[in-house]
Formats: sequence, C-alpha cells, structure tokens
Amino acid sequence: MIILSNSIAQTLAPGQSATFDTIVEKTGCAECFRRNSGTITVRNKPAVYDVDFGANIGATTVDTAQLAILYDGSPLLETTALSNTDAVGDLNHIYTATSVKTNCCDGGGFTIANTGTTTITIGANPIFKVRRMG
Repeated sequence: MIILSNSIAQTLAPGQSATFDTIVEKTGCAECFRRNSGTITVRNKPAVYDVDFGANIGATTVDTAQLAILYDGSPLLETTALSNTDAVGDLNHIYTATSVKTNCCDGGGFTIANTGTTTITIGANPIFKVRRMG
C-alpha cells in the first residue's frame, strides 16, 4: 500500500496531472513512486488494486472543476469527480474510489488528472492511496 499527499495547493490546466511530494505511508513493494511525480506504478500483475483519492478542489473561475483517476493514461470514468465553484477561490471536498483488475500486459500506472475543460485548483493535503488487494 502507498498513501501520497502534497504539501501545497496545485493548479492544473485541462489534461494536466497532479504531482505529489509526500509519502504518508508505504508498505511492501507492490506500488512504486518517485517524489514530485504524479504516477503510482504497480508492479504485481495480474492483481486487483483499490484506488482512493480525496481532496478539496475548485475551478479557478466560476465553473465546474472535474478530475478523475487514470490508469495507464486512460480515465476510469466511474471515478470522475465534479465540484461546482460559486465564487473564485471556493474549494469543495470530493472523494472518489474504485477497484481495478490489472493484467500482465498493462503498463501499470495510476494518476490523478484534470479531465474537464477549465483550470482547477487542488488544495493542499490531498490523499491518493493505492493498495494491492490480491
């Protein structure tokens, strides 16, 4: 299992991925991560991984902030999180999670990305967790 966070807020343009500078907890070798990057690479395949992401997010204008968990560069549509921003600077808490069964041919990396059409802010101290289940 690995749990990541980031000590400062980030602004992400559409299509851009979040980065993380803090490893909160890491057990075992099934998940790998390089500080200040945005990808958690999974090594044990095939396997089932639980993936969770929670953060305070908002759009940089009065609009809708949208992000999702991606696997191998493709959005996992069931993880799309939306947050309506009523005033610039407003942040709302979102949480999204899923389970992913990998196969031996996958490239094998999870990221968090802005999948919407507007620039968004992710507040400081988000949580991004990946845990091998079996």
